[in-house]
Amino acid sequence: MTSDSNADKSATVNSLEDPASHAQLFQFGDEFVRENSDDLGDGWEDAHHHCPAHFEPLGIFDNGVVVTNPTARPGVYDSRPPAPHPLPDNQIHPGIGCAWTETGATRVAVKVIWSGNFGVKQPVPVSHVEATPLLFVNPESSRFGFGAWFSQLYGRTVMFAGYIGSPPEDFDIVAIAHKPGPHVPGTPREVELRVEKPGAVTVWVDGEQINFDSGAGLSPIEVDPSMIGSTLHGFAVDAHLVDPLSDIPTLKGVEAITIIELE
Repeated sequence: MTSDSNADKSATVNSLEDPASHAQLFQFGDEFVRENSDDLGDGWEDAHHHCPAHFEPLGIFDNGVVVTNPTARPGVYDSRPPAPHPLPDNQIHPGIGCAWTETGATRVAVKVIWSGNFGVKQPVPVSHVEATPLLFVNPESSRFGFGAWFSQLYGRTVMFAGYIGSPPEDFDIVAIAHKPGPHVPGTPREVELRVEKPGAVTVWVDGEQINFDSGAGLSPIEVDPSMIGSTLHGFAVDAHLVDPLSDIPTLKGVEAITIIELE
């Protein structure tokens, strides 16, 4: 985990262009409005089926995406309450899964409606579920896919951008926004990743571009060149900080997703 620093102040700027203004070639959307289920359906590829040792299965609950079995992976899970990063003694985190679909495109805008379930520093129950759009999925890569998600660092709301990792304990943060704007727990948010130039990603929340620290600023974040040829895109959910563990299968991470190909 990257430590805190006295970085330049982060900010957001108004969106100057809606990705819908681009020529729409591939377009896909899912609001997950269907019966509760132990799988996603609708043609999604669940990472648990491809990498069962690294990811838990996803399904539907209350018209949203949940991790249906938070301890499906082989291994020793961290104890309750959740342990910090990095975990000791080769333990693993519960409640982490992802899914993707084939788009045939590398230049895309992927937007999820994150449930907004958030807040680590609170008494039990802790209803903190992180989620991200997921770009350039490569199940053969240890980096697996690129995302950006709300989290907490030293008790403050931040946004991380980086690779979710396979296994997810090996996630890799490449940029941090220490001031991504306020968030009210339980309020759904639009989180969008845009690839308007090959391999270059900008991050948007509720239509405003996120300004990252560490020199990234508003410039696009450059993705690992070995991954940018992938046309598999989707989303990821991380509920490992939920306490008690038994709440994970009923806490939504993603409520909707849209993927459009950019001209």
